[in-house]
Amino acid sequence: MLLLRSPAVTQVIVKNEKGQNKTYDVGEEETVAQLQRKIYNKEGVPEDQQRLIHNGRQMEAGMKLKDYNVTNGSIIYLTLRLRGG
Repeated sequence: MLLLRSPAVTQVIVKNEKGQNKTYDVGEEETVAQLQRKIYNKEGVPEDQQRLIHNGRQMEAGMKLKDYNVTNGSIIYLTLRLRGG
């Protein structure tokens, strides 16, 4: 018998530069890019302007959240990339 397990859903807290917290539901196999898309949909910050930091490490779009040991209740800091001029 093959048991299919749905990916675990975890809640993470994204704290922006204004100190505001937003909660996001993420799957254990989600990528940073997928979280960035959710942030864009909720807050309107384009993905290419988002800089996400977890445990002092900048998160890269192609990596999975689990690669950064993101667990339920993890806090991820959102800062904005500066545009060159």
